[in-house]
Amino acid sequence: MRPVVVISRMSDDEQPRLDSDSIALELKGVADVVVITNGQFTYELEGLLPIDTHIFGSAARVYPPGLKWTEDPYSSPLRLVRSRSDIEPVTAKIVTDAEDFAFAGGWKTASPASKGNPRENGLVKSIAPDGSRAVVELSSGLQAFLPEESTGLGVPLHWILREGMSISGAFDTGKRIFSIANLDPPLPGESYPDGCVVSALVQSVGTDSADLSLIPGESHAVALSSISSNERDSAADLLTVGEVVSVRFHRRSGQIGLSMLDVDDSEPVLAAPELVPGGGAWLLPGRDLVQKVDETPVQLIPPAYEVKSQSPVAGATALKSAELALSTERARRQQLELELTGLRSANHQYQMHAAELDADVMLGRQQAAELSGRQQEVDRLRRDLAATNKQLSDLRKKLRGVRKEEVTPQHAFLDPEQNVDFLLNYTWAVQIPAAEKDRLTMGRYRIGEGFLRSLREQPQEKQKKAFKAIVDLLVNDPAKLSAREAHQLRTHASGGSEAVSRNGGQDACWRLSIEQNVAAARRLHYWKCADGVIELSRVAVHDETQA
Repeated sequence: MRPVVVISRMSDDEQPRLDSDSIALELKGVADVVVITNGQFTYELEGLLPIDTHIFGSAARVYPPGLKWTEDPYSSPLRLVRSRSDIEPVTAKIVTDAEDFAFAGGWKTASPASKGNPRENGLVKSIAPDGSRAVVELSSGLQAFLPEESTGLGVPLHWILREGMSISGAFDTGKRIFSIANLDPPLPGESYPDGCVVSALVQSVGTDSADLSLIPGESHAVALSSISSNERDSAADLLTVGEVVSVRFHRRSGQIGLSMLDVDDSEPVLAAPELVPGGGAWLLPGRDLVQKVDETPVQLIPPAYEVKSQSPVAGATALKSAELALSTERARRQQLELELTGLRSANHQYQMHAAELDADVMLGRQQAAELSGRQQEVDRLRRDLAATNKQLSDLRKKLRGVRKEEVTPQHAFLDPEQNVDFLLNYTWAVQIPAAEKDRLTMGRYRIGEGFLRSLREQPQEKQKKAFKAIVDLLVNDPAKLSAREAHQLRTHASGGSEAVSRNGGQDACWRLSIEQNVAAARRLHYWKCADGVIELSRVAVHDETQA
C-alpha cells in the first residue's frame, strides 16, 4: 500500500491553491494524489473520518498506510495554505510527509549500502527537481527509494542520472533503499588534452585562492593570480561555492594546473565525464550547485498538564435497622447533609480545575499558533536567504565579467605599429601565467599592409579577442592552436581547392579562429614566411577567403 495525498481546494479560482499536477509528478511511484473541492464532498468525508483527521479549505494532508493515524491525528498533520507565499513551503512539506510515510523515514539516515545487501538492476522512474531523491523500479516490479546521500558523492542525483536509464546497485530490503555507491569515477582530467577549456566546480573560496573540482571527492588549489590579473581582487569576491566555472586545463610533469585568466566566453568547453554510464556529463556550464540551507525543525510541544486526583468522598453511612430510634435516624440525615455539602464543595473545586485546564489549553493553542507563525517566518527567511545567495552569486559572476572587460590602454603610442606592439606585449603579460612565461615566449612577427585597417574596423571587444588569438599564435602552443583550429587558407571553401601562397609557394597563408560559435565569427589571416617570421595579414569574418 502507498500513502494517499488528499488536496482540498476552494471552488473560487482566485484563492491560492496547491499545484496537484506537480505534486503528483514529484511523487510518481511513491504516493497516490487525490483532489477534492470544498463543499458537500468535504463535509461527507469529514463524517466518515475520525475526529481531527478531515481536510478543509486550501490544504493537503497525507494519509499513511495502516490505521495508526486514526488514533493519532497529529501523526498526519494538516498543511494549510493561507496565502500564495505558503504554496512552495507547504508543497515541500507534503512531499516530505509522503516520502516519510512511504519509506518509513529510512532514507533520512541512508548511507552507502553495505556489501551484504543484494545487487539489483532497476529503472530510474523519476528524479526530484532538486536531485535529492529518485524512485527506482526494480526488475521485480518493486518500487525502491534512491536518496542522494546513498551515493556518497555529495552531488544532486539529476547531475549523474537520467529518467528512464537502467542502473545497477545494492538494495536494502528492510528500508527499501537503493544505492549506487561504490562508483568508479575516472581520474581527474585523464581524457583532457593540454590547453583545453573544461568545467570545474567551486568547492571552497578564500581570499588568495580557491579549490576547484574536476571530479567529486578531489580538488585543485587555484591561486588568485590564475583567477584575476588584478592583485587587488579577492577570490571570494569573484567566485561562489557551488558555482560551475570554465577553466583552462594544463598538465605539466604529471601535475594538473587550472587557470581562468585566458578563457573566452566563446571558446568551446569540453564535456565533463559521466559518473554513471549513460547519466550524462556531471558538470554543465551555467548549472550551479544550490547550497542547501540547514533546516532546524521547530517542535510544537504542547504544555504538559498534571491533573491532581481528589480524595474520594467517604461512603454513605451504613443503613441502620428499622428498629433504630428516631434520634439515630435524624443523626444519619445530618451526616448525609454534611456529606452532600462536602460533595458540592468538591464539585466546585473540580469545576474550578476544569476552567483552569480550559484556560491552559487555550494558552497552549495560542502558543502553538505563535510557534506556527514563527515557523512560517523562519521559512520566509530561509527563502530570502536563498534568494540573497543567488543574487550574490550573480553579482560575483558580473564582477568577473567586468574584470575581464577592464579597459586596456588602447592608445599608448601615436604610431599605430608601435601601439600594436605594445598591446600584444601587454596581452601576453596578462594572458600567460608567470610560471609559463619562460617557455611561452612570443616569436618574430611583422605587420602586413592591410592588417591595421582591418583591425580598426572591428569593435573594441573583437580587437581584444584578436590580440589574444595573436598571442596564442606567436607563442606557438600546439594545444591552443589546435583549439583555435589553425589551418591553411584555400582559394575556395571546398577542402580540395588550392592553398593560398605567394613568392613561388615559399610563403603560405594560414587562418585561425578569433572566436567560435557566434554569428560572423572573426578569423585571423596570417602568412608563414620563408624566413620564419609570422606576417599578420588581416582580421576577417569566417566565410572570407581573401588572404
